[in-house]
Amino acid sequence: MFTTNSCQKAVCALAFIILGITSLPTQADIVFTAPPRENPDTAKELYQPIVEKLSSILGESVIYESPRGWAEYAKNMRDGRYDIVFDGPHFAAWRVKNLNHVPVAALPGSLDFYIIAGSNDDFVENTRSLVGQQICAMPSPHLSTDLIYDLFPNPVLLPVIYEVKGGIMQGYKAFKEGKCRATIIRAEQFHRLPESEQKSLKIVTKTRSLPNQTVTVSQRLQTNAAQIAGFFTSQDGSLTADKLLSRFSKNNKKFQETHSDKYAGAEDILEGVVWGW
Repeated sequence: MFTTNSCQKAVCALAFIILGITSLPTQADIVFTAPPRENPDTAKELYQPIVEKLSSILGESVIYESPRGWAEYAKNMRDGRYDIVFDGPHFAAWRVKNLNHVPVAALPGSLDFYIIAGSNDDFVENTRSLVGQQICAMPSPHLSTDLIYDLFPNPVLLPVIYEVKGGIMQGYKAFKEGKCRATIIRAEQFHRLPESEQKSLKIVTKTRSLPNQTVTVSQRLQTNAAQIAGFFTSQDGSLTADKLLSRFSKNNKKFQETHSDKYAGAEDILEGVVWGW
């Protein structure tokens, strides 16, 4: 026989269960994300206009989810939580291969990097010379750092990555300060350096060429892939993503069409190389 007290406890327990269920994030939302490169406020300025426009276009709720760090970003990606992702081609390639994502748009051009050293450093002549030497680079899984590892297939014969946060040019600054024997820099950044400065450097090697940063969509949105691609590559898409493009593609502020075959093989920059992949 139930007492008044036991009934009250049952009601309270039921209320907590209902509250717990209603407070969970709804899986009906379409989740848009990007790597944790910016602080949350800056990231929201970049991506919120895009998710609002996508919500209007798709007629469904699209939310921007800011990862709390690279570990969470990687785990949620592997778990298939994200529906629309804007990030580097190595991540895009992994999702295409393992999660059946479809690439719908990419920033113009390609990503090409040089490993550089001082022009007067006679010791460093090739990648083999850099085994055991310090290279200034961003923390992995930044693409540039993963491309360094890509050049050294023997896991026993590797350079030492001297991690520098804040961007590739911060790594270059650390290299110029003598903290490393070499560094990695985007080809276009190298060619923008003053001619006199370029002459003080030498290109040790060039990494493989990859597509630029890419937007992919999950299987859930494959029927909408053409519609989403059309938005990103339209003038409306360029205007909506203006802040994002101003940061990542300020000299050519637009997205362009892309295709899955451009990413074939790029997933091996992560798989079996970076921890967790």
